[in-house]
Amino acid sequence: MMRRIVGVLGLVLLGGALAAAQTGPVGTLGVAVTFTSSTPPSLTSEVTLGLSFGRAEFGSRTELSLLPGVSFVAEHLAVGVNLDGIGLRTGMRFNPCFSRYWFEVRGGCCPLELGGLFLVENLALACQTPNYTIGIVLDLGVAWRPGFFARSLIGFGVTNLYGLIDPYPATWLIAVPGVWFEEALLQAGYTSCCFRGDGLVLFDPWGLAWFELGASYLYPNPEAELGARVRIARTSLLPLNYTLDWARLFLGVRVPPVGVRLMTEFDLGGFVAQEVEVEVFFSWVRIYSRTRFDFGGFLQATVGIEVRF
Repeated sequence: MMRRIVGVLGLVLLGGALAAAQTGPVGTLGVAVTFTSSTPPSLTSEVTLGLSFGRAEFGSRTELSLLPGVSFVAEHLAVGVNLDGIGLRTGMRFNPCFSRYWFEVRGGCCPLELGGLFLVENLALACQTPNYTIGIVLDLGVAWRPGFFARSLIGFGVTNLYGLIDPYPATWLIAVPGVWFEEALLQAGYTSCCFRGDGLVLFDPWGLAWFELGASYLYPNPEAELGARVRIARTSLLPLNYTLDWARLFLGVRVPPVGVRLMTEFDLGGFVAQEVEVEVFFSWVRIYSRTRFDFGGFLQATVGIEVRF
């Protein structure tokens, strides 16, 4: 029954996306390789494909393990369509058997934005006896651009709501058993042509889990950003038992066709890690790398190339 529901909803949305296609395809094709200095070390790869047809879009992300040899890890598929201000998106994951289905709807009238996400995920090991659970995320936001913005995410049966707003596509929701309140993520801030400041607060069933403050100065020409972020996190369930989780300083400069971003992370013990991102974009090709290291040496490195067509 679950597979039938997933199949019908997916076909309906795919049909709507194809019906909304009004122009030829525009898209990207990318390959990235990541080496992590863990125990044991890992070497993984991601192949991404994105296509847009007018108001419709399709995305694919394939995860591969390269040590030893080449083996399939997971496939993520997504399709979406924008129908006069209402966005519909749906997706699935296979690892290698079916393990996740999600459906998202977003819309509203400026400055108000409303959204919701419905998730069905298999908590069992890959290709074992299914153990399905359901998750729901309610999304409410308001924004003036430039100006004040605020957003509220409430999760039932899912955690890691921060994965929905961070810039990394590989981080996302984490499903847990049951359909109960798990997290509430609140964000508020202000943005202008040369400044951005915001605050984040995460609540779980035990109260305030962490709060984060950040601010950055933006310079338009050449494009540059200088900022800092601080997160204070709960260390135990005792009252007022909070401490510095991390503090990050970052500097980004972009002089076409090259962009560089440096991020330095600290905690109460001092220096934690340094991250360096480099991007070169020319014509229809984007080449990028991200390297992370600490005093002990190299931690992780990602190298990728993306072609736009």
